[in-house]
Amino acid sequence: MQGNYRRLVQSPGLSLAALGLALSAAIIILFLTDLETRYRDRITGAKTDAQSFATVLAAHTALIFEDVDRVLLEAAAIRSKLIEPGAANAALRQLQKSSSVLVAIGWTDASGQLIAHSYDHAPPRSNISEMPHFIAQRDAASDRLFISPPYRSAASDKWFTAASRRLSNADGSFAGVVTAPIDQSYFLKIFGSIDLGKGGTVLLLHREGAILAREPAKHDALGKSLADSLLLKKYLPMSETGSYEIKSIVDGVDRVTGYKVVPGLPLVLLVSYARGEVLAPWYRHLYMFGSLVVAIVSIILFGTFVLVRQTNALAAQTRALANTNTRFDIAINNMSQGLCLFDAKKRLVISNRRYQEMYDLPDELVRPGTPLRRILQHYVDRGESSNLTVDQHVELMPTELKQNYQPADGRRIFIQRKPLPDGGWVATHEDVTEQKRSEQLLAEKAAELEAMNVRFDVALNTMSQGLCMFDAEQKVVVSNARYGDIYHLDRDLIKPGTTLAQILEYRCEKGTNFVGVEADAYLTQNLKNRKEVYELADGRVVAITRHMMANGGWLATDEDITERARNEERIAFLAQHDLLTGLANRAVFSEKLEDATRRLRRHGTTFTVLMLDLDKFKNVNDTLGHPAGDQLLVEVAQRLRSSLRDTDILARLGGDEFAIIQENEKNQSEGAIALALRIVRLIEKPFDLNGNRVGVGASIGIAFAPEHSTDAETLLQKADLALYAAKSGGRNDFRVFQSELTAAADIQKSMEGELREAISRNEFELHYQPVIDIRTRRICGAEAFVRWHHPSRGLLAPNRFLPLAESTGLMPPLGGWILQQACIDAAAWPAHIKVAVNIAAAQFSKGNLFDLVLCALVDSGLSPERLELEIADTSLFENNRAAHLQTIRQLKNLGVSIVLDDCGAGYSSASYLTGFPFNKIKIDKSITQGLASRRDCAAVVASVLALAHGLDVATAAKGVENSEQFEAVLSAGIDFAQGYLFGRPVPHSELDLDALVPSTRNVA
Repeated sequence: MQGNYRRLVQSPGLSLAALGLALSAAIIILFLTDLETRYRDRITGAKTDAQSFATVLAAHTALIFEDVDRVLLEAAAIRSKLIEPGAANAALRQLQKSSSVLVAIGWTDASGQLIAHSYDHAPPRSNISEMPHFIAQRDAASDRLFISPPYRSAASDKWFTAASRRLSNADGSFAGVVTAPIDQSYFLKIFGSIDLGKGGTVLLLHREGAILAREPAKHDALGKSLADSLLLKKYLPMSETGSYEIKSIVDGVDRVTGYKVVPGLPLVLLVSYARGEVLAPWYRHLYMFGSLVVAIVSIILFGTFVLVRQTNALAAQTRALANTNTRFDIAINNMSQGLCLFDAKKRLVISNRRYQEMYDLPDELVRPGTPLRRILQHYVDRGESSNLTVDQHVELMPTELKQNYQPADGRRIFIQRKPLPDGGWVATHEDVTEQKRSEQLLAEKAAELEAMNVRFDVALNTMSQGLCMFDAEQKVVVSNARYGDIYHLDRDLIKPGTTLAQILEYRCEKGTNFVGVEADAYLTQNLKNRKEVYELADGRVVAITRHMMANGGWLATDEDITERARNEERIAFLAQHDLLTGLANRAVFSEKLEDATRRLRRHGTTFTVLMLDLDKFKNVNDTLGHPAGDQLLVEVAQRLRSSLRDTDILARLGGDEFAIIQENEKNQSEGAIALALRIVRLIEKPFDLNGNRVGVGASIGIAFAPEHSTDAETLLQKADLALYAAKSGGRNDFRVFQSELTAAADIQKSMEGELREAISRNEFELHYQPVIDIRTRRICGAEAFVRWHHPSRGLLAPNRFLPLAESTGLMPPLGGWILQQACIDAAAWPAHIKVAVNIAAAQFSKGNLFDLVLCALVDSGLSPERLELEIADTSLFENNRAAHLQTIRQLKNLGVSIVLDDCGAGYSSASYLTGFPFNKIKIDKSITQGLASRRDCAAVVASVLALAHGLDVATAAKGVENSEQFEAVLSAGIDFAQGYLFGRPVPHSELDLDALVPSTRNVA
């Protein structure tokens, strides 16, 4: 408050401003007060006049209705004389002419039937029993004058109201009414004689709310109800006369209204002025004198403003002049640069604090009047050196406009001098030491950035993938040459600023657009996907990976994966089909069998499982060789296809074993037997294998669902038991499963018990088959194969007991023994010889494989780098793939090599080759032996090699049995080979790891 007061006192123009504002406010207040008074006078006068007119018109209306009542009473008197109807009508006509208000007069009987009337024609209504005034008189207890609400004429569109009195018989009962319609135009003439100005109205209103008459006439107003108006709701209950302001319900005009109730009658007279007309003089006064007041106030305020401005400007100039030196002193002493001013006699005029601090000058040398020579001498005295003398500096300094000065402390000071008209000069001294360092650093960074840009450009354009960065507006920021190469686009078509929509158009022109993807959908939907794979119109396949950026843009890497996609398609096909015959493989058959069992449980759809095994197939292999055996399997598959319906499922389970699912047969047993007989007859027909006529047979086992079981595995077991029975019964025949066949299962259980005892009695022995390094033709390792010295059956090969071990859960302990023994044996081999051990799926599922391997290595002392674990690809399809992958990675980190075994014969797919860190891929025996003669086998080998090279994985071929196969493996570029050509599996005591690899000759 005190500060505001001081500012008021110190402001010389404030009193003038206050005086001008006060005078202007007084004029405005007086004018507004006058306007308020005039407004009230106009409204009050209008209310008074309206109420006066309403009172006069109400009194006149009462006189009119007194005359109407007189006529009604005279008409009643005429009726009492009981004259005949014709004379009564004439008398009533004469009576009607005595009143200027009445349209007609007449009376009725008690039923409302008109008895006599004054019309010279037929009356519009001959019965008025439904009219309000008749009903009111009929229901009244006494005779009184009744004025009815308005109603429309039955003969025209005119509005009338009716005055009526009750007629009574001698006994007081109701005898009828004497009534007279009233012409409302009479009232309009009277109301129209009053001058109410423009917009004024007179209204005759029934107390029930209906409008009886209105001047000026408004046709749609007559009969309109004002029952909800403020007049009837508020004002009439308070007083029978009065005035108020309201917006008219009839015409929507704001009005000043006066009203008066007609004495003794249910009628109200309303007289109103249009509010705008009432206030018209007030508005003229407002516009005329308001403009004058505005002009006067504007002149006063403008004059005050001019005087205050001039006064304040003069005061401001005075204060500004007083503060100039202070501000100047503050400004120069807060400069980041040193500043000094010398006159023509080279004496210091002024300097700032920064100048003194920059050169560490004492106070006496920065006082005004100090000679320049004295200041320079001070530099020399404190050890500053120069090629010029002090006098030479004094002479040269005024002409040296720019100078780079470096004191003894190593700083760099940039001095600029500007001559003054009087012969002196002003100089600024800036310490640019840090600036120079920054410039040097910036130059070094720029050179480094340029080198980085060159390296980045080289790296960008030597990438194998196409790279393109887009901003939030889908415009190119940067791209590499490979991106243009993939889509056949020139650099100009993908330069920065090009939109993605334009690139899509260019690609359509070049024939490299996406197949089946609309451009609009791609731009709005597909861009949200992080990874996508598309086929181009030219047949190639690209994989796109997007890395989204915070600013709304993204970085896309596009890779041509055509070859990889085709290889994956081929490998995916192999994962579900038997390579040799093209039939579904075991995995697909198992899925279809599960589907059939689900349909059986849900819908009761029966089906049959047929297991088929070729008779004498081994003889074909032994006599004509494996190629002939493969050809036989292909032709058997073709004959089997021809015997089946499209709905039947046919699969090769492995070797010469096939399986069929037959569904939707009307008679399940007859259908299955008929199919079995048909197959037996087809297969027993001779086969022509490259000019050799070969005869084989087919043994078939049959199991019915649900008769024999509803479980897929059980059905297979029972069909297999039936197949075994068919083979045991003479072959080339079929058997339906019988409960007696379970005896075979008992034998298997016996075998299982013997197998368990064999593990505890150590009846197993390892045989080793050498593995050859194709490049050096030397033995580089050996694969371990287990044999069982059965007490009664002799030496058993793995295929005689390993399936039983896997099915009975004995594989983990047996596999652990194999691993332990192989490591012990290999520890005695030369250091460059590796040992390969097969790992079963059950060992993965156990979850302790890493611990078993680690213990085997520690106990045997074998180096982890010399151990190879071979995993059949079917093992990868077991549950807990993530856990299996973790185990494999732990083993690799330990140094153990991981080998994918039997690639091409089962479930191998590119996703597993890339998902699991294999060191080597072993190609299945069937693929190796068909490499030299079959295109499909060659294609599989090519695909596997392409993937292996891309993944930097070694390859090995199994089953090399002759020189032709070895030459094919050598030509294909496979790294390692294994087979009878180099040696059969032999006991450890007979293994000769130093033996030379024999020449390639057929030893099969």
